[in-house]
Amino acid sequence: MRALAFPIAILPLCAANLLTGNQWEVRSGRIADDRAVSRNGSVSVRLDPSGDSATEAYSQPVKLVVGKTYEVSAWVKTDALRVRDLDRSAVVTGANLNMASMPWNVRSQSLGGSRDWTRLSLKFTATRADDRIRLSAGYGGAFSGRAWFDSVSIDEVSGTPNVPHAATVRTFGPAYRYPTGGWIYLHIEGEPYERGFQHGYLLAKEIPGYIDRAAAMYDSRGRMKSWDNARTMARAIFQRGFDKEILTEMRGIAEGAKAAGAKYDGRAVDLDDIVAINVITELDLLAPATNVAPTGLEGLSFKLPGYYNPERDLPVTDRCSAFAATGKATRDGKMVIGHVTWWPLTLAEQTNVMLDIAPAQGRRMLIQAYPGGIQSGTDWYQNDAGIVITETTIAQTPFHGEGTSVAYRARRAIQYSESIDDVVKHFSTKNNGLYTNEWLIGDAKTDEIAMFELGTTKTRLWRSSKNEWFRGTEGFYWGNNNAKDIDVRLELFADPDKAPAHVPYTPAIRDEKWLELYHAHKGKIDEGFGFLAFRTAPLVSASTMDAKVLNSDMARRMMVWADFGKPNEREWEPGRHKSIYSGNNGIYDGGYRLISAQPSEKFREILASVEKARLEAKPTKDDAPKPVSYASKAWTGWVLPASESDEWLTAGLAAFHTALSSKDFERELSAYRADLTMSRSEGVRRAARGALALDAMRRELGDEKFFASIKDFHAANKTKRVSVAEFEKAMNAKLTAPAPGAPSVHLNQLPTRADNAIIVFGTLAEAGANRYAAEELQRRFLGFREQRIPVVADFEAEDSELAKRNVIFIGRPETNSALAAWAAKLALDYSGAAFTIAGKTYGSEYEGLMFAAVHPLDPFLMVSVTAGNAPLETARLVGQTPSAAQYAIFRDGKETARGFVNR
Repeated sequence: MRALAFPIAILPLCAANLLTGNQWEVRSGRIADDRAVSRNGSVSVRLDPSGDSATEAYSQPVKLVVGKTYEVSAWVKTDALRVRDLDRSAVVTGANLNMASMPWNVRSQSLGGSRDWTRLSLKFTATRADDRIRLSAGYGGAFSGRAWFDSVSIDEVSGTPNVPHAATVRTFGPAYRYPTGGWIYLHIEGEPYERGFQHGYLLAKEIPGYIDRAAAMYDSRGRMKSWDNARTMARAIFQRGFDKEILTEMRGIAEGAKAAGAKYDGRAVDLDDIVAINVITELDLLAPATNVAPTGLEGLSFKLPGYYNPERDLPVTDRCSAFAATGKATRDGKMVIGHVTWWPLTLAEQTNVMLDIAPAQGRRMLIQAYPGGIQSGTDWYQNDAGIVITETTIAQTPFHGEGTSVAYRARRAIQYSESIDDVVKHFSTKNNGLYTNEWLIGDAKTDEIAMFELGTTKTRLWRSSKNEWFRGTEGFYWGNNNAKDIDVRLELFADPDKAPAHVPYTPAIRDEKWLELYHAHKGKIDEGFGFLAFRTAPLVSASTMDAKVLNSDMARRMMVWADFGKPNEREWEPGRHKSIYSGNNGIYDGGYRLISAQPSEKFREILASVEKARLEAKPTKDDAPKPVSYASKAWTGWVLPASESDEWLTAGLAAFHTALSSKDFERELSAYRADLTMSRSEGVRRAARGALALDAMRRELGDEKFFASIKDFHAANKTKRVSVAEFEKAMNAKLTAPAPGAPSVHLNQLPTRADNAIIVFGTLAEAGANRYAAEELQRRFLGFREQRIPVVADFEAEDSELAKRNVIFIGRPETNSALAAWAAKLALDYSGAAFTIAGKTYGSEYEGLMFAAVHPLDPFLMVSVTAGNAPLETARLVGQTPSAAQYAIFRDGKETARGFVNR
């Protein structure tokens, strides 16, 4: 590790310029130098609250090498730092640090409450050459208290951050897939049929599901019959418009999926299915396109019946928001592009494939797609020539039957374009007019951007190189489903005798927001502008499903910041969408992830290892641990309580005896833990408390001493009244020569109320999904037991508070910093997005874990973990009933295994 040379003194911090802005730029709140509080004896930066906002401070520019790995760190201290949530968007955070180029939810661990000096750090891959360190407190809300930062540094380090766990990776020859934050990254390569076969084979689980969703969107009431019609129309109208290369790739997808067992409607997936899902949007738009197509009767006068209303609004579905900026509009004069999709939930849930294609001919591509897609559908494209293409849909213009589908033309454009001229040519050639779009195009080689409105016969191209701007927004183009060119808009009005209408462009509410943001940030637009815009209403809405943002440096290296879910970290629950497709689960935000088409050396080693294991794999039998039984240790006879306060002991002795006599001792104890948490009956909880307290004593004494002592106690007191004190005295009498000063064994009573619990959700990553799951669990507890369990973020959870409560962690350790601090104490083996239980590792993004353990700070309290390997699975686990076992494993929201960890 080597320290970088800075243009300013950052390590240690220089006090002279802290308040002048030469050292730190304050974007919000208040900062000050503090000589009274420091870790290294000189000075620290103190972040103070200021009204209803976070405090953020930015360093002077730091020079980095794009693609290299760095670690930014600081020592941080907090005093009574509390954050008040203002509107649940975004999820609030404590004191933390990251880089200015990063989304707010990619950051170091946060600190809250009162914490002594703690080192916070974040490893990251540089995405721009000039960056700034960002210090923050209370982001997403308003905070009270104080935070101090000392010894801020940034260093180049070896390795690559966030390398996928080997168990999450699947390979098939040179192809591979892995999950990240709700996305599926799929790499395929080679000749058309081969790369298609790789695609189909690795997404065989997902492809039938997407076909079913497409069929539901086509006709939710009769999916099977309607899908036959869709297949026929796709074959008749669109299939022959694809060239041999793309058709061969689609056939490969179908046959790869078939080889892996993929079926739909009882038959193997075939080419017609793959063609139909790639043109499903165009099939849906045939009706509005033909409605506005000229008929030859334009200009003639017809008298309509008085009972018929001829005026019908042309439906324009709001489907996207996007921007492209360069030159005088941006902070460094270079290109920045971003896009969010507004999409029907049924299709959105599986439009989460980041498709990395390295074809034998043409450019390597990174495309946001869906299972079985050869194109995007939601229209985010990049290639290794630095070309970026995205769009927003505009009102549907007429259909031209001799043209080819936009699915084909978009794929050709990204695979075979090296300039904006190439892109425009591919989109314009044999245009069928369906899926009318306003395309935003960028070229990272030149930092040129363009806006291309593509109607059916009319088009309009604006280019930054020609200084062509719409309404004077120099350096900036934007889109939000509102066509700007008058000739493109006129294609909707083929009949001159139609009722009067205002044809020219009129700004809609989102246009006004884009213009407001542009004027506020002109000359300072960067990735942060995109992150801000896409979490700001009305640019984010009820149907927003994702976000993608990149800069020029990232585009040249096929990198992108991508968020699957609402980019303001709110959930999208299925609700009414269940009536369209019963399989809808909703989308729960996983936060921004840096997606790169350039695998690191470490990841290449993982790929080689996983592929080797796949080729050498042999069937294995399940060697699950056998249940433990203590039936031979059970005693006979019963005792009575000396007083009401001793009833929990005698109830516990009876319950513990039942567990001993069962075939699976640990399973029975786990059932008592569930009783303690969930039962409304005080009698049931009393028995569970006693049994678990006795088991804690057993573990402390050891089996031999415990069982010998308890048998003697029952023999001496059978049918008599006994107290807890007498029981403890009798058990301690059997101890042989305890060490001087050693405490005797006490039977500590478990909490008298099972609701003495707290829910702790993770904010380190997937904060939106984790918060949703925590609040939903809180709601369920309230409805089931009429008790409101407190919910706190991981950075707010202090050991002093957790020590007194049963703790329910939401989110796996890599997303929940409080759980990460306890994972080793709980014997929880969770690495990245994979967990290991009973010697087996579970790395599928469709899997999740419910896990219970003894509280590490109090043996009479419990800790439970609810964690999915992906955001959706964490959200789905909340609806599950705790299993009568130490752990339960779920796949697709259904329990597949349960058991106990050998102690």
